[in-house]
Amino acid sequence: MRKQYLDEHDITKNMIDKIRGGFKQLIKEADEPTQPETKEPLVQGDDLPEPKTDGDSISPQQGDAVFNDELKKLQDTIDPRVKITNFKIYPTDQNVIIEGVFLQRESQDSGIHFKMSLSSGDIETSMSNIDLDDKVSLLLQKLKGYYENWVNEWALKLTNEYRPKTD
Repeated sequence: MRKQYLDEHDITKNMIDKIRGGFKQLIKEADEPTQPETKEPLVQGDDLPEPKTDGDSISPQQGDAVFNDELKKLQDTIDPRVKITNFKIYPTDQNVIIEGVFLQRESQDSGIHFKMSLSSGDIETSMSNIDLDDKVSLLLQKLKGYYENWVNEWALKLTNEYRPKTD
């Protein structure tokens, strides 16, 4: 008697037949493969919510690809506790504004608040209930360095990805 060689597919099929044990089949296996539905290919970010558009500005929200990308960059570069509180893109005016806070304590007003604007040319910062020590000074230097790179990055993004709509 010769031993029959089975491949993994046959073994799995036999195990499933034993498990079903005479019950009605819930899945019907087709002899011929059916053609899959044709859909448009997904573009990266299609599964994420779209940013809110308000007239001439775009307001990315938490969960949007742009918002998450910017937050991750800020947290990786400056401090993991950075939070973005406001994010607006103005394609027509060629401006982007990001406001945020880090080193925030229990009080909402505490921490280092910052506002980065492409058109202003600098960062606005304010601190409440924060002692200016070496650590805070280093974080502010990191924020300044991030801003310098951010300006160049968003200048390119605005011209390439966020062109104003012409009617």
